[in-house]
Amino acid sequence: MAKNNRTEWPEEGEGYLEISDKGFGFLRSPGNRFQSKPSDIFVTPDTIRRHYLREGCFIKGRLVPPHKGHSPQLKEIYSVNEMPFKEYTECSRFENLTTIDPLDKFNLETTPEELETRIIDLVTPIGKGTRGLIVASPRTGKTTILKQICNAVTTNHPEVKAIVLLIDERPEEVTDFERSVEAEVVASSNDMDLETHVRLSRFMVERCRRMVECGQDVFMLMDSITRIARAYNNV
Repeated sequence: MAKNNRTEWPEEGEGYLEISDKGFGFLRSPGNRFQSKPSDIFVTPDTIRRHYLREGCFIKGRLVPPHKGHSPQLKEIYSVNEMPFKEYTECSRFENLTTIDPLDKFNLETTPEELETRIIDLVTPIGKGTRGLIVASPRTGKTTILKQICNAVTTNHPEVKAIVLLIDERPEEVTDFERSVEAEVVASSNDMDLETHVRLSRFMVERCRRMVECGQDVFMLMDSITRIARAYNNV
């Protein structure tokens, strides 16, 4: 947390880079749900350009303590996306990766009692690289199926990073997801403004792209696409 006393600031810090339209950035913390805080670490435009940093990168580095009410500033980079800087620069950009049909299948069957994921395995199997859309009326069990799919992935495929993005859902729904799944849950609930919905949606997609660029498998569940589209249309 931020401290008013300059001597109490840590010498090192970390976070996920969010870049503004003006070229500078801040390192956002998962502990703050990636929301803007006065204690967020400032990253200069020059640092971003010189190190080829992109939005969503996870950065660790040395800090310059805040001065006269400003945020702490990133001075030196130790690692990007959990790898040395040289290795990071050798990663291919997401837009340059080759798109192919899914080859590796997700096994969603878990316990004999959960028939839904077993049926999905048989009727509409999901693989690494699959893009899927669930169309369902309210109160038909969509949320339950999403939780079961998510838990099946984290149970049967621990090597995969599972992320749940909830946009414009009730805060109680967010809490229920956090208590029901082992995946990382990121949310902009319906008590947040539309700009936050759009910003968080874009930021999390970029974060997933950075992980894929570094060779990590990522499974992302978004709820709901309709509300995300509505937020974009009204901003």
